[in-house]
Amino acid sequence: MSQNKELPHIYILTGDDTVGRERARQKVMSSLVASYGEVTIERYDQSAVDFIDFIERILTPSLFQENRVFIINHAQNLSDSALKTLSGLLDTPPPDAFIIIEIDEEKKGKSESKTAKKLNVEKRAALKDGSCAVMDFPKPPEYKTGQWLVTQVPLFFERTITKADADYLIDLVGSDIDALYSELQKIDIHLPPGAPVDRDTITEIVGASRVMTVFELASALSERQLPRALEIINSLFKTNVYAPVMVAALFRHFWALFRIRCFAAANPHVVKRFLNARGFNNPDQVECGLAIGCAAGLLTENDQRKVYPVMIASGIVTQAKKFTDKELKLIMAWLLDFDTGIKTGRIDGSQQEVQLLCFKIARVTELARDGIAA
Repeated sequence: MSQNKELPHIYILTGDDTVGRERARQKVMSSLVASYGEVTIERYDQSAVDFIDFIERILTPSLFQENRVFIINHAQNLSDSALKTLSGLLDTPPPDAFIIIEIDEEKKGKSESKTAKKLNVEKRAALKDGSCAVMDFPKPPEYKTGQWLVTQVPLFFERTITKADADYLIDLVGSDIDALYSELQKIDIHLPPGAPVDRDTITEIVGASRVMTVFELASALSERQLPRALEIINSLFKTNVYAPVMVAALFRHFWALFRIRCFAAANPHVVKRFLNARGFNNPDQVECGLAIGCAAGLLTENDQRKVYPVMIASGIVTQAKKFTDKELKLIMAWLLDFDTGIKTGRIDGSQQEVQLLCFKIARVTELARDGIAA
């Protein structure tokens, strides 16, 4: 049986970036196959195998002199005694065994996760003998997801994507990296080798198949983008959209805009600091955004991590500046009347009626000015 001293026998993949971990595992497997040819693979299944029995299988030499790969996923779910046994095994792994351990656990600051600490991961990473490879894959914070795509798309798919197009993809899909990776896989199948992931392709592949949301409708109306709002309504009515739920979501959004304006009138310096703050994860912007979000009923005092998606990325504070208090009161009156009409049978909530309502919201300034806002 050949030995390849350049390849570690232990691989510990940590962090809650499941996409990065999966890709790293695939690269490890490719390296092992390239060095040894075919290898046998065994995965630990907690529901079917006792962990001590799995350890025994690792320790038992192969009868056929073959190299074996043992994969332990979700190591954070192992008991303390199992982790202690595993840590002992990692000190002296069998020469014909390669062990891949995945810890789906987020770091707290710079310190190790609990499971990593029990497996002495930091000490193993510092070893100079090359016996253990430790790779950390922290999930990027939401405000860095666009830049994360810019750096990862070339690694995942041998393609490029600009920051603007990455942000556009996030606007369509959200910031969950598993969902983003899934959509990028669809795009990769569609494109010729080496072609960039650009806005037109994203629109064609992702935009065409995705059902839009009421929250996107609220955002489009707040930006006075009537054509975009009508496009979203068409998408919503292709599904079994329930008009009262849609109207309730719109009301909550415009009520939040009104409360932001009230807060701004009483605390103009806070809103000014928020709008003038620049840079990723700016402490001043987070502090002011949290205060504004709490006043608007969108956040609680412990929601610092939600400030970016709810207050910054959404542009909701800027949206509030696009309306007067009188216009927002008028919009909320229309929404309440529409909701009452649906519930009493006066309005049936058809697509045409929703389109007319959204037309009024997007054109509220003109309608109020011309005296036809009723």
